[in-house]
Amino acid sequence: MLVPARPPGPAKYHTRLMHGNTAHDPATTPTELDSAEAGLSVLIEEWQRAVEELGSVLPPGQLRALLIIEKVGRLNLTGLARKLGASPSATSRLCDRLAVAGLLLREPAPSSRREITLQLSESGQRLVSWIRDRRGETLARVLGSMSPEGRRDLARGLSELAGSG
Repeated sequence: MLVPARPPGPAKYHTRLMHGNTAHDPATTPTELDSAEAGLSVLIEEWQRAVEELGSVLPPGQLRALLIIEKVGRLNLTGLARKLGASPSATSRLCDRLAVAGLLLREPAPSSRREITLQLSESGQRLVSWIRDRRGETLARVLGSMSPEGRRDLARGLSELAGSG
């Protein structure tokens, strides 16, 4: 397997990828990396297929914004821009489109009249719930092809990964 000189993503992962070092097992083997990559490819392809099916409902950037806002509850435009990795002006335009579609509410912050907070409208909450249901169905279908032991190991490993970020 060819490893690029500088893999994409946060720098804290580069050492792990290039030198096989992890916090718990300093001897990650190329076989383990290949297996993880193959398994993640299956999950990512299925996930992307589910997102593509949703694409006719909502563009990916808007979908990400709604999912972030739903997870956080309320946040300001700058906070959303930071989480999206986008400029405040691009994020503002994205939020304008979501508000026009009736999926997002923009309200003055209780602490500052100049600051605007973002939260999902009822329609936005219903759409996010529907999206999570579709993604859950896709994930259940993929996981259903695995053994119970494999599912437990995957859940444990992904929980560990989620906690490391």
